[in-house]
Amino acid sequence: MKQLARIIKDCGHRGKVGHIYEVVEKNPRDGFRLVMPGETTFTFWYPEDCVEEVGPGSCTIPDWKVPENADFAWHLDKVTESITQLLKEKNNAYGNTALSPLGIFSKLGAAEAIKARIDDKLARIANRGLNDDTEDTARDLVGYLLLLLMAIERKGE
Repeated sequence: MKQLARIIKDCGHRGKVGHIYEVVEKNPRDGFRLVMPGETTFTFWYPEDCVEEVGPGSCTIPDWKVPENADFAWHLDKVTESITQLLKEKNNAYGNTALSPLGIFSKLGAAEAIKARIDDKLARIANRGLNDDTEDTARDLVGYLLLLLMAIERKGE
């Protein structure tokens, strides 16, 4: 199994804080030698105190606090990057089942199946509200809306 690590603070090296990388090598003197998951070139070293080991399925952006004076464009990029990275990680884990459903049990097409998931997320928000416990539901909802747009575009509607 591949070892993964998340950069937890900027130590003046390549790589982005909050992003997950594959660990190529680890040693006490140099820290972690990292590479983008699935890549083999452009590795870089990151000090051990600037990285945390994570397991498969971990989200790219950890719990981070938005600075009070955060620029709108920067903040929007951080939010959308975390959602698109989560979608990519789930697609890696489950295959492209959102846009190409297996049809083993449900016979719904991609767009209709995604709409059903959106209904579930909206029901959860309606029943439990939006709070720290349901923040992931809001992120999931945005992810499903992006998937719905992709399904519609693929279908040519």
